[in-house]
Amino acid sequence: MGIKSLKIMIVDDEQDDAVLTTRYLKKGFPNVNLTINHATTLAELENTPKLSRYDLFLIDYHLGKHTGLEVMKRLKKLEVSSPVILLTGLGDERVAVNAMKEGARDYLKKETLSSEILCNSIRYSINLFRAEKRREKAERKLTRNEDKYRTIIDTTTEGYWLFDLNLRTIDLNAALCNMLGYTREEMLKIKPDAIVQKEKQMSFQKALDSTLSTSQKVFESTLITKSGKTLHTIINATVLRNRSGIPRQIFTLITDINKQKAMETALKKANEALKKVDMMKSDFVANVSHELRTPLTSIKNAIGILIKGKTGPFNEKQEHFLKMAVRNIDRLASLTNEVLDLSKLEARKINIQPVAFQISPLIEGITHLFQVQAKEKEIRLNADFTQVLPTIYADPNRVEQVLCNLLSNALKFTPKNGQVVLSLNVTSKWVTIDIADTGPGLLPEDQIRVFERFYQVGDSLGQPIQGTGLGLSIAKELVEMQGGTLEVESQLGKGSRFYFKLPVYSDEAIEMAKLEETIRSLQKSSIFSLIVISIQSGKINTTKIQDKNILRQVTDSVRRILRLDSDLVLTQLSLGQIICLLPETSKADAAVVKNRLQRFLNLYHCFDKEDDTLLPVFTEPVSYPEDGETGRELIFGRSEPHSQPLLK
Repeated sequence: MGIKSLKIMIVDDEQDDAVLTTRYLKKGFPNVNLTINHATTLAELENTPKLSRYDLFLIDYHLGKHTGLEVMKRLKKLEVSSPVILLTGLGDERVAVNAMKEGARDYLKKETLSSEILCNSIRYSINLFRAEKRREKAERKLTRNEDKYRTIIDTTTEGYWLFDLNLRTIDLNAALCNMLGYTREEMLKIKPDAIVQKEKQMSFQKALDSTLSTSQKVFESTLITKSGKTLHTIINATVLRNRSGIPRQIFTLITDINKQKAMETALKKANEALKKVDMMKSDFVANVSHELRTPLTSIKNAIGILIKGKTGPFNEKQEHFLKMAVRNIDRLASLTNEVLDLSKLEARKINIQPVAFQISPLIEGITHLFQVQAKEKEIRLNADFTQVLPTIYADPNRVEQVLCNLLSNALKFTPKNGQVVLSLNVTSKWVTIDIADTGPGLLPEDQIRVFERFYQVGDSLGQPIQGTGLGLSIAKELVEMQGGTLEVESQLGKGSRFYFKLPVYSDEAIEMAKLEETIRSLQKSSIFSLIVISIQSGKINTTKIQDKNILRQVTDSVRRILRLDSDLVLTQLSLGQIICLLPETSKADAAVVKNRLQRFLNLYHCFDKEDDTLLPVFTEPVSYPEDGETGRELIFGRSEPHSQPLLK
């Protein structure tokens, strides 16, 4: 707790020394409400009213006819208990040590005194004094309420166990005896670690060791009852200290969670069974879709041979039906591919391979490919971009798949003599690809649901339903897997605009792609949490530190602090931050991990510099899928700004 106000009495017969001490105090406590008074003699000090209201006394050992030791004894007789710091001259150290034995908090030599030394000593003395007062108050209260405390302990349903640092039992309650099946006399002879399950003994000891350093810890452990049964428990351990702050005993409350564990196990088994069934379904769909491809290809090739007349001539009506068959085969092949992609997405088997590439040739090729379809429907298809496009970082095959889906949809819903325009917008970090059409547009409720799996908008527009309703859903997931977003804007009767953005090639894009890849590997688990750590300057205008050496040093420290091998740490040098990924960890548990990281990193040596202080800054933990499903959503939030203005 910070010091907000201080009332200090300087007892010194040397006016110059008192003035210098006052200057030190004002320099060292610039934001503290300071009240400083000065007494030159013991008599003057005794005549000062309300001495007990002073927070601290600074006493010179040589005070005219009296010594600082005599002044301290007089303060005790006046029942003034505020801390005292003795100021000594050259050669007074032995006497000052004797004075400290009489109760002085510290002694400081005037010849080496500085504002920093003096004020640090005062902070320590004040904080220690206040802590002692709080502890004394708590001890008095504990003594007054001992009977009440005993009643609570004996009637609680939780087990109470008090033992010393050598794990010798001091006290316990009946609830603990009932839990474990032992009598009180038997329990008094048993050490806690003796009834901990063998596999849990090391973690139990580590938890107790941690309790000694943190004062309190809540952890799970497994105990063995007298009858040999397993007892799953939550143990809330608290260290009890003496007046000097030295740990003496460990107070524990033990909760039986056997029923909760049984429910968790049953739920986990049910969840695993559901996952297995879902995987079987995905595998079945994938296998069926894959098996359909071969005969479809064979049928299409056979019809192609017929159309080319290689098996003999046929009339116009026969040609019409053959071409109709080709169109339906293409449609069925497209549906098969979509179902296959969906099964791969569900099984997290879609492979994204981002590379740096120029998008202009890809767009030109796709536009040329769809010109034939556009001319058949008498639709104008224009690619409107003249600016020099930067290199992007994405998977060109998946980008092509998304573009084909969006252009195919635009042409499908645009009427005769309509228009489809493909345009691009470039910012420093993103290239946005925009496909706008002059079709019927979408209803507001359709715009909300258009990216849902199997959702089809044809019926609400009065048009026949075609396809599976999977194309846009797959396209959106493919874009998001590459760190981008796919969105829609539409006005009924005026047309629709689908636009997606992809990252410009940069170190940041590479690092974010690595994060997305790592997150995809974690999405197979039910939950995971993410914490972002950045290192910022402690100046008023805080800025992120992007020093590679510092970030790497902190990354190494974070890896040492995290206790589970499954925890992952990624360094994003371009963003000046460190990402901690915690598999199978809830947001609440991640908050505990964050506090532990915060506590240890604040002690880390790389944060100390001569004219500047570097501080670790933590985001609040976020969890998948509650707060987001992609790395960008988890770090920046679901409502990250768009790369260009919305459609007007």
